[in-house]
Amino acid sequence: MAEVARRMMATKAFLLVTILLCAFISHGCGVVDVRQDVERIEIASAVFLTLPRAEDLTESFNATQVIDVVYDERSYSFQVQFELRPGRITIAAVNLWGGTLFSVTYDGIALRAQSLIDTEGVNAEYLLADVLLTFWDSEWVSARLQGAVLKVSQIDGSRTISRRGEPVIEISYETTDPWVGRTRFTHVERGYFLDIRTVEISSS
Repeated sequence: MAEVARRMMATKAFLLVTILLCAFISHGCGVVDVRQDVERIEIASAVFLTLPRAEDLTESFNATQVIDVVYDERSYSFQVQFELRPGRITIAAVNLWGGTLFSVTYDGIALRAQSLIDTEGVNAEYLLADVLLTFWDSEWVSARLQGAVLKVSQIDGSRTISRRGEPVIEISYETTDPWVGRTRFTHVERGYFLDIRTVEISSS
């Protein structure tokens, strides 16, 4: 679990958050949103993921990734910096010129999101949840999902989260290590697709 946990959280879902940020970046205004006592995130309608506690975040790990996002017949590409430190997760998306589009920090209690746009309608919690759903092991995910008739299946390089037998999220891995090769994330219910390629990873 230690190895999986270390390699575990790479930015996986710049879902609607990222898309909206990229689409409306011209309206930049440097908004900060802090949410206290965040214990769980709704990953789909009536489906929740319980977040890790601060004491569960014990590793030090960095990753740089390139993510392609497809949503509403539009596509976007950007670079993501992921950092795991004892008690803290930080994820930041940068544009081609090196400027930060937005960042999300979670310390086991509070979720802090900072962006260049008004955060109304933008949910930073989605990004954190997609990272956990994609890079933490299937047993961890299964134990922390709450909702009606849920199932997590991991077979032949793919992970599917189903509700009442219907897929809600589908993830495919090119290799057994999600940090090697491509990882593809499809949120069936919310209608977005992510193609992630890891450029660099390091422990520190």
